[in-house]
Amino acid sequence: MSQDSAPGRVRAHLETLVARGRPGDRLPSVRELMSQLGVSPTTVRAAVAELIRSGTVETVPGRGTFVAAPSRRRARSGDRAWQTLALGSTITGEDLLAPLRATPTPDTIDLAGGYPHPGLYPDSLITRALRRAVRRPGVLGRAPVEGIAPLREWFAEQLGPDGGHRVLITPGGQAALSLIFRSLALTGDTVLMESPTYVGAVGAARAAGLVPVPVPMDDQGVLAEGLAAAVDRTGGRILYIQPRFHNPTGATLAPERRPAVMDLARRHGLIVVEDDWLHDLDDPWHRQEPLAADDPDGHVVHVRSLTKSISPAVRIAAVSAAGAIFERIRATRSVEDFFVSPIMQETALDVVTDPAWPRHLERLRSRLAERQELLRDGLEAIGVDPRSVTGGPLHLWMASPRGLDPDELRVAALRNGVSVVSGTSWYPGDVPCGNIRLSNAAGPGAEITVGLERLGRAVDQLSA
Repeated sequence: MSQDSAPGRVRAHLETLVARGRPGDRLPSVRELMSQLGVSPTTVRAAVAELIRSGTVETVPGRGTFVAAPSRRRARSGDRAWQTLALGSTITGEDLLAPLRATPTPDTIDLAGGYPHPGLYPDSLITRALRRAVRRPGVLGRAPVEGIAPLREWFAEQLGPDGGHRVLITPGGQAALSLIFRSLALTGDTVLMESPTYVGAVGAARAAGLVPVPVPMDDQGVLAEGLAAAVDRTGGRILYIQPRFHNPTGATLAPERRPAVMDLARRHGLIVVEDDWLHDLDDPWHRQEPLAADDPDGHVVHVRSLTKSISPAVRIAAVSAAGAIFERIRATRSVEDFFVSPIMQETALDVVTDPAWPRHLERLRSRLAERQELLRDGLEAIGVDPRSVTGGPLHLWMASPRGLDPDELRVAALRNGVSVVSGTSWYPGDVPCGNIRLSNAAGPGAEITVGLERLGRAVDQLSA
């Protein structure tokens, strides 16, 4: 390839950086190379792909591109360029979710993960439930596509007697979102999303070939005026929203805004995908009802997961919807994986109907609050502006310390033995500012202070 071509210029630039660097050194991101060299992302990826084939550089999903070791450069690989044509446009959300799926090494303190630490699981409840589940008749056979009737009835009762929704059991909340997007939209359709929003929803929408469009929000949830403008501008008919403990900001939709959102849904024929992911961690005495609880016309598709409150291994969530929307989702599900394991369904049902279940949730809320207090107490010392900090029960969302690039900070933090989440991918549109998300749930509570000290060292190194 000619050095005068755009990919050639990018390749020459990267080869110079490789020659000056050492194995393991991180190379500029696609965005940085676009800015530095004035080229398109396609051009950058083409140049990087050539260097990967030659063994000059290597990529680590979710982390970046790095100078390869000499032994890697000598490795021979075939020509896989044909795969680009075979696969077509990139629509997968795989790279967005890689940092969330990553398992920290034993010496890394986890301030990134989205699931509670194993020490917070209701071990005795789960063990008893599993023992009872495997003894139930028919549990080793098939289950209905929708899920076992008693578990579906339990989820339906949680929405109240007037919801009118039917329930379908899925293997976790992420699977539920993927199923909904694939069922209710066509490739190229718009899905409206709060900005920022859950990165897994952005990834699921893109994997379904949809186009995420940002809708503005503040500390009281989505702005109805911004939503109306987005509907008028795009004609979008699907809204993904988190009215309770929004991930990542922690915002809860203000009571006075709820009627406006539902009125827009009725006037414009919107399908509202309500991700009620932390329903169980809300205070039961002050908990707002889901939007789906007062939805006689069937605009709301309600998603509720038990993986955060029970265990990620008990992958049970419910999709609740009405009318033709439910039938469309059910039809899609029937050709995918047929049904969720009856053993896991029976186990989840046993746990949530056990008399000890409310006590477990109360303890879990209390212990998470204690951990979050530890996390908040150490933020200012590492350069976080306290005025920027928001969040829900499992995590805090904040401006990156000292205005540092969140992607660079994440890599530097890993080098110092602590994992954090960069907020860059959590925006369905342009990224207006640099944020990070810190978890108070994922690691042992005693390690939160040590993790902040390690993050502080990374901040100092990047600031030097």
